[in-house]
Amino acid sequence: MDEKTLSLIQQKIGYQFTNPVLLKQAFVSPSLSAVTQNRVQNYQILEFIGDAVLGLAVVKNLASEFCHVDASGQFVSSAPEGQLSEEKSRLVKNEKLAHCSNVLEFDSYLERAHGYYLHDRKNKKGDLIESILGAVAIDSNWNMDVLSRVASELLRYDKTVKTASEELKNYCEKNGLDLPTYSFWNCGSRYDCAVSLQSVNGLFVGNGKTVEEAQNAAVESAYTYLTGQNVTKKQTVEQTGANILNSSKKSPTAVEMVNLKYIKKEIVQPNYSFAQTAENGKLFWICTLTLNNNEHQVSGKATTRKKAKQAAAKAMLDLLENSKQEEKSISSRKFPGIGLLKRAMILRKEAF
Repeated sequence: MDEKTLSLIQQKIGYQFTNPVLLKQAFVSPSLSAVTQNRVQNYQILEFIGDAVLGLAVVKNLASEFCHVDASGQFVSSAPEGQLSEEKSRLVKNEKLAHCSNVLEFDSYLERAHGYYLHDRKNKKGDLIESILGAVAIDSNWNMDVLSRVASELLRYDKTVKTASEELKNYCEKNGLDLPTYSFWNCGSRYDCAVSLQSVNGLFVGNGKTVEEAQNAAVESAYTYLTGQNVTKKQTVEQTGANILNSSKKSPTAVEMVNLKYIKKEIVQPNYSFAQTAENGKLFWICTLTLNNNEHQVSGKATTRKKAKQAAAKAMLDLLENSKQEEKSISSRKFPGIGLLKRAMILRKEAF
């Protein structure tokens, strides 16, 4: 590999090597090491390192996008853990890495032994992304900021959710608007996403078969509204609720109703966790549903995760309804003959 090629690759990945020999090694196939009896080291050890580095860099970037430390010092996420795990898996899968490698034409730089071109399968092209990240890790002395930046640079050549959300984020920063916040929920066979823009009092909703499709649709709606291109009326919280309720001819599920309460800010973000238990030789799923402030916690048990989640959501709806009725009863006994609104205002003043 000559100096011109090395320079071109470094421009593509946005990183200048202190030791360019590492970058050369990232493009040496095992076949070449075999015919040189290992006098020339191949990319496999760098790929091993890069595989772990890629996962950590993607997690760091997702955490930067969806998570923050709140006023109480707790680390909170606007997206459920399951959705983040799915997005991470999508970003690091071999097919995506191979696509990015193709766009960057990395395969044309790979040094192979003669006659081994057809031996390199599609997934092998994805290995080059990981071997480059491994080389950057060693050269930068494991600088996480550098690795996150290079990982983003390598993965941006596919049309992804992150690219769309970054465009919206950049637009907001450029125009002095509050940054967008995201809410996600799983509605059976599809995902829904809501993008909240406090600066314009707007809530924009999208849905799709995957998390990325749902977020792309929501971001496109928000970005279209902000830029004034083919502007349609922005969705209010009430309209969002109507969309959820009317999204299917079937009655909304308990999970959808809990998500609707969250979107309408009647409750804080719901979090679901799962565990398995065995009873009389039969396996059951236990789903625990907790609101972020730990105000309420319920559980549901069933033979499948999906049914257990629905059972937990139903239990939460019942608990919220019972709490609401109890508050009305207490208010009625304490302030007989006074309207509910006035009672609530009096109780609120007493609380402070």
